[in-house]
Amino acid sequence: MKDRRKVRAGLAAVAALCVVAAAQGTSLADDATGARAYEPRGSRIHGADGAAGAPSLTAGRTYVDSLGPGEKRYYGVTLDAKSAAYVSVVAAPRPGAGVASYRDGVKVTLESPDGGVCGTAAPKIETSGVAYPLADYASRQLQSGPASCHQAGRYGVTVERQTGSQDPERWPVELRLMVEPPVKGGATGAAPEGSSGTPSPEPPDGTARPRSGGRGFTDAPTLGTGVWQDEITPGETHFYRVPLDWGQRLSAVAELPADGKDQSTRLLDRALAVHAYNPARGLAKRGTAAAQDGESPRTELTTAPVAYGNRYANTGSAVRAMSFSGGYFLAVTLNPPQVAPHLNSSVPVVLRVRIAGAARSGPTYDKDPAEAGFGLTAADRRAAKQHAVAADDDPMGVPADDSEKAVLRVVGYAGIGTGTALVLGLGAWTLIARRRASAERHGPPPAW
Repeated sequence: MKDRRKVRAGLAAVAALCVVAAAQGTSLADDATGARAYEPRGSRIHGADGAAGAPSLTAGRTYVDSLGPGEKRYYGVTLDAKSAAYVSVVAAPRPGAGVASYRDGVKVTLESPDGGVCGTAAPKIETSGVAYPLADYASRQLQSGPASCHQAGRYGVTVERQTGSQDPERWPVELRLMVEPPVKGGATGAAPEGSSGTPSPEPPDGTARPRSGGRGFTDAPTLGTGVWQDEITPGETHFYRVPLDWGQRLSAVAELPADGKDQSTRLLDRALAVHAYNPARGLAKRGTAAAQDGESPRTELTTAPVAYGNRYANTGSAVRAMSFSGGYFLAVTLNPPQVAPHLNSSVPVVLRVRIAGAARSGPTYDKDPAEAGFGLTAADRRAAKQHAVAADDDPMGVPADDSEKAVLRVVGYAGIGTGTALVLGLGAWTLIARRRASAERHGPPPAW
């Protein structure tokens, strides 16, 4: 009886997934190649036209707004005098939108109660003609910046769309405030000098396991060290989450299969774009093309090691962004045919991920950093290890006993295809229900 109740609950959950997936599918803007857009998720908010009446952002919540060309919106955040704060923005132009200028982008600024600039970021399109999600944050640090940014009070946030093309569409934007608790001791220094300039770790080898990337930060699946394969349509960006502890660095290589149609390096740097983001959605590293003539197109990146004191480094934003442990993100964009002509349909993309370096001790916070979205939980560490050594008979890396693996795969593969995967999943649920009912009445079923 208990098993049948589990099965009925599972069927209801899968049916709910069908409804949710269908609803999300109808809201996505596809381009001519079938590329699906970034999926903004969060509470609806409408920024004000000026500082007066600006709505407030609450720490730990994600908000969704939109920006037209040249538009500027105002928001407010209330901060104490002890915590670091990060206000991130993710702008999501539709794949295939008329973004054709390096001046297209979005700017986020955090201002003190008296109007002083505490932090700003302005991510822009890097490849002309390619519309993909742009993300970064403006931060308030207590050991640097204007003195007015160290006080408690209501701070102002502005988000402005910067336009250099003729794209008339409104861009969805996600906004999120994260407040990092103050520290009371422990290791608060920067990474050892020169560690960020050491050679990149060797990418892992082996058979690629399937792993479907998320459509945004909120649904990014966890990856550990290993070789993974995803199917990406030109124009799409897929997201993945990689847990990093103190002292560790992230290395990733994204590869396309060699098809013999383009054996030069002329377009390799325009086929794949890879970006790494920290737990607060700040840009940590841009990928660079790394293939030679005759090799498969690939783009690679390696971050600096994670250390609390990196936030005060003078060596650039790529080091400063690696200043807290937690779930980092990889965003892989497959550029559209107008940029990479040999890419005109979905292709398998191999992602080689390595978490390098031994975990070290970090600072001691006066509150639980995980509750604020920073740091690693015991579940994060288990997931990183689990997905680094996923069993061959369970490519999604989900721990389960044999009787439940097929059911859990339904949920895992729902993000890959809501049609075939869910139909097969319903069949799996039905089969399990029948076999368990038969076992109750007649004993175990015969071996297949």
